[in-house]
Amino acid sequence: MGDILGNAVSGLLSFQRALSTTSHNIANVNTEGYSRQRVELDTRNPSLVGGRFIGSGVEITSIERSYDQFITNNLRESTSSFYRLDKFTELSSQIDDILADPQGGISPILQEFFSAVQDVADDPSSGSARLQLINVGESLVNRFNAFDTRLQSLKDNTETDIETQVNEINQLAASIADINQTLEEINSGGELSQQSSDLLDQRDALLQELSQHISIQVINEPNNLITVQIGNGQTMVTGTTAFGLSVQPATGDPSRNIIVYNGFATVNDLSGQLKGGELGGLLDYRDTVLEPAVNSLGRLAIGLADSFNDQHREGMDLLDNLGGNFFGFNQPRTTPFTSNSGTSTVTTTVFDVSQLTINDYTLNYDGTNWTLVSDAGTSSTPADVLADTPNLGDTTIRFEGLEVVIDAASVPVSGDRFTIRPTIEGARTIDVLISDPNQIAAAAPIRGISSLNNLGDLAISPGEVVDAANPQLLDSVTFAFDNPPTTFTATADVVVGGSTFLAGASIPYSNNMQVEANGWRVNLTGLSPQAGDVLSVEANFGGNGDNRNALDLAGLQTTGLLDNGVNNYQEDYSVLVGRIGAQTHSASVDREAQLSLLTQAEERRSQVAGVNLDEEAADLIKYQQAYEAAARMISTAQTLFETLINAAR
Repeated sequence: MGDILGNAVSGLLSFQRALSTTSHNIANVNTEGYSRQRVELDTRNPSLVGGRFIGSGVEITSIERSYDQFITNNLRESTSSFYRLDKFTELSSQIDDILADPQGGISPILQEFFSAVQDVADDPSSGSARLQLINVGESLVNRFNAFDTRLQSLKDNTETDIETQVNEINQLAASIADINQTLEEINSGGELSQQSSDLLDQRDALLQELSQHISIQVINEPNNLITVQIGNGQTMVTGTTAFGLSVQPATGDPSRNIIVYNGFATVNDLSGQLKGGELGGLLDYRDTVLEPAVNSLGRLAIGLADSFNDQHREGMDLLDNLGGNFFGFNQPRTTPFTSNSGTSTVTTTVFDVSQLTINDYTLNYDGTNWTLVSDAGTSSTPADVLADTPNLGDTTIRFEGLEVVIDAASVPVSGDRFTIRPTIEGARTIDVLISDPNQIAAAAPIRGISSLNNLGDLAISPGEVVDAANPQLLDSVTFAFDNPPTTFTATADVVVGGSTFLAGASIPYSNNMQVEANGWRVNLTGLSPQAGDVLSVEANFGGNGDNRNALDLAGLQTTGLLDNGVNNYQEDYSVLVGRIGAQTHSASVDREAQLSLLTQAEERRSQVAGVNLDEEAADLIKYQQAYEAAARMISTAQTLFETLINAAR
């Protein structure tokens, strides 16, 4: 009788647990990340009675959850990839909208500016045209300034978001370690409880959430513990211990944050190693879209300002002064690393805007030589390092449009480094330096004149400036033809065909010959000069109607001045807009594809681990009937026992 009762009780208890598990599944049908649980039943060890083995009933060996490691890992990878592209697309589209605006972009105001320059060229003495040029110039620089402000705001928001992501990652890692701790305590008791499956689901949900922030690798360890790694194998969680990340200013540029791993004794920037998730999307966006956009816009502003200034200085204003700088802008930002121990002083200027790139640079000293290396991997060569004798041995590196000067009086130490950001402040700092319309240098500073007393057909071109900084630029120079008029003399040293002739020397004449002197160049023409004919070059004082320099300024609009002379201003801006548009479109397409993969991965997991109410209803009926049958067995055992007692009486 005891065997019947024992078997019935074992079934009663087992089916009660099975019913409890089924109800647990039904209750969590809508719980995110819940994995369906099932009861594993097995027969008890039989008892040896009278030389025969008699069954001892049933027992629960375990409560298993429906789980597939491959599907789960695939879901995490798809989640990480999707959230990276989703964040990247969201942010890059903001810059695309700003720069590609057909009304509020740079292109319309740039066109308007050069239209104002052309108006001055059409009527160089017009005060209203000159004032309009200054006004439109101020509108142009305001547009650059406003764009930089908006991009800087996006950068600040991005840095804040990066810090927020890092904090959330740290919190999730700590929570995962806490669950590992709880599981370890459960396992140390010798058996797994019903709660352990729920804890595993909770941990998987945390891992799934963590994969939304960053790409992770999960390694299974004994006793249901796991190790979580990020980047190039940096451990975030191992057993019951969590290691965090932190955000801090870069040693070479305090305005830029880096991510460091708290598990290292030394500071190592992990920003370039962290992939996937929203953090990966933020880092990709900052490094491949936002900062290049700021640099590109800055290079355009510097290229415009520098080239326009160069041409403006070659002109003369209404006050009979040589033209000054029309625009102002900051030179490249040079920042020493906080770890430097030497006393080196480094100055960087723009040497050639046509060679200027959108790269940032690092200047390194190895104890013997200085080396300039760009973010793109290009670097200076020995031919680029020059001894700058006029500056008492300063080391000068000219590379990709930059001139980097290391002061010879300073003392560098091996390992010293400097960050050089040539264009980062271009759009932010460009401004108009001229407020007086009379200071616009529309005229050329020199003019060629033929004497009214000349008897031959000699003519001289108006002249063009080749070196506006020449101190003798405005000095008058006269060409007097000898007898016979096959030669002439000049009142200054001149260069003809590469040969230099001193003042007063006889110079052979030929039709359409080119003569250079004092920073200008003229052409002399005529087939029949006469003895005593005189040509001269003099300062263009009072040349209010001269528009030669204004025409040259207007011509800059269509001249290839950037990217080694390939692109003009409009084309360079179009390249910037096109590049960001292409990046945004490509990311958007990839995002849609990754969303489809993520949806498929979620469906596969749901098929394996999701709760099916029809199946649970069937199990509920099955276990209920089994429970009732076990209860009847107990009742039967009781009846048999009472019958036996009554018979014994």
